[in-house]
Amino acid sequence: MPIRKINRRQVAPKKLPSRFFRELVSHKVLKSKGIALRFVELLPIRDAGPRHPHSHRGMEEVIFVQKGAGKAWVNGEVDKIVTGDTILIPAGARHMMINTGRKPMILICAFSAADPENRYKEHAEISYSG
Repeated sequence: MPIRKINRRQVAPKKLPSRFFRELVSHKVLKSKGIALRFVELLPIRDAGPRHPHSHRGMEEVIFVQKGAGKAWVNGEVDKIVTGDTILIPAGARHMMINTGRKPMILICAFSAADPENRYKEHAEISYSG
């Protein structure tokens, strides 16, 4: 079986509110069966404005802060995050990362299912601006 690989420069960024992401591994990209991986560039909150949390039905997420600093908001709890931090988001938890810096925050996000787009729910009734 050949090695399945991709370089993030081969993937066009997709726009979501206040962030861009590149899907590097999923059922669509590299045909994974039970995992997904995204490279995320989170815009500074002063440029992007208030954020709304989202959740993932039946799927955990691990977020690694590759570059930048900000806040993690998980089910209403807020904690500071910096380069090198790793956050485990439980399945179904409402969450969002807030970039309090001046440059994009770089996140690596891994999901315990290969189809995160089918498990995503935005919670527009909640707004947070840091």
